[in-house]
Amino acid sequence: MIFIFVDGFGLGEDDPAKNPICASDAKNLEYIFKNFKVIPTETTLGVKGLPQSATGQTAIFTGVNAPGVLGRHMNGQPTVTLKEILNRNNLFKELQSKGYRVTNFNVYRTEYLEKMNDPRERRYRPSATSVMTMSAGIPFRMAEDYDSGNGIYHDITGRVLREYGYDIDLISPEEGAQRLYKGSSEYDFTLFEHFMPDIIGHSMNMEDAKAEILLLDKFLGELVRVADLEDTIIFITSDHGNIEDISVKTHTFNRVPTILISNMPCVNNIKIESLLDITPAVLQLFEMCNAKTNRS
Repeated sequence: MIFIFVDGFGLGEDDPAKNPICASDAKNLEYIFKNFKVIPTETTLGVKGLPQSATGQTAIFTGVNAPGVLGRHMNGQPTVTLKEILNRNNLFKELQSKGYRVTNFNVYRTEYLEKMNDPRERRYRPSATSVMTMSAGIPFRMAEDYDSGNGIYHDITGRVLREYGYDIDLISPEEGAQRLYKGSSEYDFTLFEHFMPDIIGHSMNMEDAKAEILLLDKFLGELVRVADLEDTIIFITSDHGNIEDISVKTHTFNRVPTILISNMPCVNNIKIESLLDITPAVLQLFEMCNAKTNRS
């Protein structure tokens, strides 16, 4: 299984004036939405206020109602309480306990890894997926992995990594998809996190938003093209809406799409209502598909 977490990607109105997904010629996304299982997924989890990243992502990767535990939605990186939830149990550890091989395909900067566990740091605090990776004892991928084609930076092309001063070659979104699919062959479950839609959504810049949608469109389109969907599941979800409504600076109350891309019949039996159902759904797919979500 290839699990793609896209931060800030909701289901918006069919209005090109504020929805860059509608304003873009995103043919691959259109094809995916028409031909595969797309489940509108609720993100507020019974808690008042706009859904946020720290609590939403904790809910996705643990099945625990994180905003319910805190009594509010929490943005940014996980608090001490959320870290405890993630460390206690998470999707990586659940799969490992069942004997599956799991990996985080994202490339990390050295300075981020050096500083993220410093309690005095505010800028480099670990994300939910970073906490989950450390908790499960999974090695982080570094710049040398990017250079060798064994990882992708969160923006897919590596442009942001170069802006941080790394002397790396940029890649196309299509090459990023090829790397992800090839790298996933060594594992049963491969995670990739892409959070540019949330960053760009907050900027309220329509042109940047359309460019981001087209990049994601090329990336996902190529992944669907190269993947053997007879024995692979591409599982895509998000924590809250944002980029689908560029008329507001905040997140949205819109449901997010949970997308199951596969020709395996087992995906048809999956039922998801909210973010709390994501981890149970992944575990159910591994059980129902008889662990045939890898190609090794």
